[in-house]
Amino acid sequence: MNMRSLRIRISIELLFIALILPSTYLLEKVSREKGLELGTIIRVQDKLSGSLVSLMGVDVLKSLMHQQYPGDPGAKGPTLLYAIGALGLSGYKQVEVKGLKKGQLLMADQQSLNQSYVLAFNEHGTVDLIDLKSKGSPIVQDVSEINKIE
Repeated sequence: MNMRSLRIRISIELLFIALILPSTYLLEKVSREKGLELGTIIRVQDKLSGSLVSLMGVDVLKSLMHQQYPGDPGAKGPTLLYAIGALGLSGYKQVEVKGLKKGQLLMADQQSLNQSYVLAFNEHGTVDLIDLKSKGSPIVQDVSEINKIE
C-alpha cells in the first residue's frame, strides 16, 4: 500500500511538471508576440539574411541608458549607436529603424549615424527615435524594428 501511494504521488508530480513546462513556453510566446505588437519589445534583425539577431525589451534599453549616462537624471534614453553596439551589430553599411505606424522609418548609413539619434522613452512604455539636434517631433514613434542592412 505504501509503495502504491508513492507511485501515485510520483505520477502526479511528473504529470504536473509535464503540464507546467509547455504552458511556460506558451506564455512566453504569447507575451513576446504581444510585446512586439505593442512596441515594448524591439525586433533586431539582419535584413539581408532575414535572420533574427535579438529581441530587446524596453527594460534592456533602460539598463543601457543607465550604463551610458550613469547618474544623469536628464537622459532621455540610450543613443542608437550605443544600442546597436550593445547588440553586437557590426559590419553594417546602413541601419533601418521602423515604427509601429506604417511608413515611419529612418534609413541611415554608418557615416550619418551620430550621438544625436536617441531611443527616447515615451509616456506609454515604448521608445521613440528622436534627433536631439532638431528638437522637433520624433523621427520614428514607437520603434518596433532595428534592421542591419549590408
